[in-house]
Amino acid sequence: MIEDGATAPDFSLPGIVNGQPEYYNLMDSLRDGRAALLLWYPVDFVPTITPDLVAAGEWLDRDDLVVWAISSDSLFAHEEYAETRDIEIPLLSDLHATIADAYDIVHEDFRGHAGVPKRAAFVVDPDWTIQYAWNSDDLLTEPAESTLVGAADALSAVLEAPIELPAVPE
Repeated sequence: MIEDGATAPDFSLPGIVNGQPEYYNLMDSLRDGRAALLLWYPVDFVPTITPDLVAAGEWLDRDDLVVWAISSDSLFAHEEYAETRDIEIPLLSDLHATIADAYDIVHEDFRGHAGVPKRAAFVVDPDWTIQYAWNSDDLLTEPAESTLVGAADALSAVLEAPIELPAVPE
């Protein structure tokens, strides 16, 4: 996994939000001076991941931050997942896990699926530096605390303002 202090790999991926597909480019967001929170997960409908994705929607109104979730599922699956689980953040599709591979977070085998992303979170500052990096090989067990706790701490430092931790649904 790419560690804190490393340079974040750039990417452009298709994604969907509110039923509307578009491309999401990390370079454009960072060039505009925003930080990025990238939440990776293997496939849609993994129950341990959904609460963090729902909670991260509370950070969408910020002008200084983009919040994206990325998995190996298609935009069609993402659309259904977002709609049925009330996920408001853009869900990006890395179908062949090429970007996950660039971040060094690819599972060799996840329940019979090869080459899918691990559960991971990265905070990237506007200078392309990873300020927070976390991942887990165990996707079906809740971590001791939400990945958003570490992300909120890193974002507070990057954005030089307190970032309130969103309420993570049970």
